[in-house]
Amino acid sequence: MKRFEDEGAYKYNFYYLLHRGKQIEVNCKECGGHAVISKSDDRLVWACSNCYAQGAEEPSYRYDAKGSCVLCERWFNVQVTDEKRTPHQSAHVECPHCGKGNQALLYRRETHRGYYPEIREGRESIFGMELYFLDQVRGKHVWAVNREHLNYLIAYISADLRVKPANSPMKTASHAIPAYMKNAKNREQVVRTLTKLQYKTG
Repeated sequence: MKRFEDEGAYKYNFYYLLHRGKQIEVNCKECGGHAVISKSDDRLVWACSNCYAQGAEEPSYRYDAKGSCVLCERWFNVQVTDEKRTPHQSAHVECPHCGKGNQALLYRRETHRGYYPEIREGRESIFGMELYFLDQVRGKHVWAVNREHLNYLIAYISADLRVKPANSPMKTASHAIPAYMKNAKNREQVVRTLTKLQYKTG
């Protein structure tokens, strides 16, 4: 009987992988070759080992109108989200204290993502790139974010007995595996498909 001890929760989560210095393996959007997404200086970047194309996550900004109200003279700091107003040096905003309209200087600062959305339809959601380890079983996507994750999935799904690690929290890494990949009737085909993906070079 093949026994498998599960791993900690979120270990293969997109956000935690990148923040631990791991890489997400994808197909290059330029040539379709092997590329990786990694984190560099608080920004996500991707690079292809085949055509050497690369790219970086577009920075996002927060815009705040700051000043003293012309009527009540109280200091205010109002976030401006209207993209039609953010290219300008100042913006017309209402004082949050008294409601008086003010023309205030606009300050821009770069913001950083607190999280990264999960994989959808075999693609990561920052650059929209297809995962490198990707196939289908019964019309549904079977995927792994990198080779380490691929090896984990094969070991977990092919095991006859799966146990939680000692003193583990309620959730383990297997909680993030789609139900159809864990379904007993799909197990043999899923393992075969994932094993085939192991032979991809990159």
